[in-house]
Amino acid sequence: MKKFWQGLSVAVLGTMVSAHTALAQVFPVDTASTTTISNVKADIVAWGVVFIGVALTIYAYKRVKSLVR
Repeated sequence: MKKFWQGLSVAVLGTMVSAHTALAQVFPVDTASTTTISNVKADIVAWGVVFIGVALTIYAYKRVKSLVR
């Protein structure tokens, strides 16, 4: 189990390092414009909803799989 978490943490770290430049394009921030800041807030909420949906989907899949067995 320990190796799994080590591998997962390395994968997450690698993803974050490689996605660092892409994040600047996903969340462009212009402090002079409040519209841009509102758009960034909406983007963050949308990404949060997506991540929660993915987590719930994985949980439901595992739960149904365990019930079927």
